[in-house]
Order: sequence, then structure tokens, then C-alpha cells
Amino acid sequence: MNRRRAANGRNALGVALIVLALAALGGLASAALFLRPPPTDATTLCRLDAALSAHTIVLVDSTDRLEARHRRKLRAVLAQERARLGQYDRLTIMRINVRRPQEPSILFSQCLPRPPEQANPLFENARMVQATWDEEFAQALDSALRSAASGGPQRASPIIAALRAVAADPDFGAEIPRRRLVLVSDLLEHNPQGFSLYVSEANYADWIATAPSGPPDFARIDLRVVPIDRPDNVERQARAIEDFWPAFFDAADVQSVSMDPAP
Repeated sequence: MNRRRAANGRNALGVALIVLALAALGGLASAALFLRPPPTDATTLCRLDAALSAHTIVLVDSTDRLEARHRRKLRAVLAQERARLGQYDRLTIMRINVRRPQEPSILFSQCLPRPPEQANPLFENARMVQATWDEEFAQALDSALRSAASGGPQRASPIIAALRAVAADPDFGAEIPRRRLVLVSDLLEHNPQGFSLYVSEANYADWIATAPSGPPDFARIDLRVVPIDRPDNVERQARAIEDFWPAFFDAADVQSVSMDPAP
């Protein structure tokens, strides 16, 4: 009888150990599935299984030469905007295109990938994640910075046309919960055959009277304006910053506007 009870006890213990082992394996499997990285686009690094939640566009006006101090400012701005990104938020860098004002040159457009320390060894190679971080994001961003700073001087400065293009960009649509636009520019709109802020006393009323349509729709977009100094045009810049652009952005229904200190 004692031997039978001992055998039953061993069997019960064995069953319990098997149940615990299966539960542990099930837990590990569930954890592995939970920690599995989401599928991403090979080019943009953006998630394929979820809608984009945030997109920042940095629009660079290099239609006049960017001096060393301007390039330092641009680098600082890009570092600040990159630091604001959450995982899989998208950052796009555009440069105003004088030849095709309605098509700003896209220098960079990617989502922030998972940092290497969050790599799941069951599904990811940490070294490959590090390479993605460094080569496909950081290095590409630095290359875009150099490209953005290489332009000018040009015969025109179609800032408004570029802003219209940003508003119409399907990757920057109203369905994205958080949208941010950063304009790095001297703010001196200039069209040799049309409106120009180089003309004395030019103002928003003059522009709207001749514009084929009103300002772009920037509803639910947070705007940061980063002025670039032009010592030869200090008074014109002051008028543009104090008069024209506030009226323009107010009419565009911008959600919020922040202006970096004037140089």
C-alpha cells in the first residue's frame, strides 16, 4: 500500500512538472510573439502593420547660399527634431526646388527605427539592427544635411509654392494624428514675374489680391519657423516676419506657430 501511494505521488509530481513546463513554454512563446518586431518597409523603415502616427517635415530654403553659421544652425535644428521623434515616427527633409517649385526635392524620408538595445535576439540580429540605425538612418540623415546646405544662389525663392506642396503631400495627410512642419528659411519670398517680398511695402493684402488661390490648408499642423539671417536684407526680413508671414499662417489655419529668435 505504501509503495502504491509513493508511486501515485511520483506520478502526480511528474504530471505537475509537465504542466509547469508546458505553461513556461507557453509563456515564453507568448512573450516571444509579443516581443517580435513589427514588419517594416525596407526603404522607409516605417511600420507596415499600423498607420503612421507622427510625421515631421523639415523644409529647407537654400535658394540663397547657406553660410557656415547657417549650416551649423541647420544641423542643430535637425538634431533637435530627430530627438523629438518616437519609435516609427517619420522624418522628411525637403529642399525648395526653383526649377519645379511645386515639387520640393526630397532629401531624406524615413521612420525612426527601434534602437539596438531593444533588439529581440529571438528574431533580430543586434548587429544588423545597429547597422540599420547607423547606416540607413544616421548616415543618410547626415548626407541629407550636406545636400540641403549645398544650394544657392537662385533666381527665385518660391517658398509659398513649396509650402503648398507640403500641404498636398499624401504622406503628410490629415489622417496622421501628429504633424509638424519646420521651415528653415530667410522668409523672403521672391517670384521675378509675380509677388516678391523684396518689393518695398509688399504685404499679405498685396499677395492675396494676386494669388490664384489662398494659402494652403495647414489645419492640425504644428509649425516651427527658423529664420536664416541675411545681413543685406535686415529690414525686409523684419517686415516679412512681423507682417506678411503671421497673416499668411493665420489664414492657413495653422494649429500652432513657434518662431525661433530672429538672427
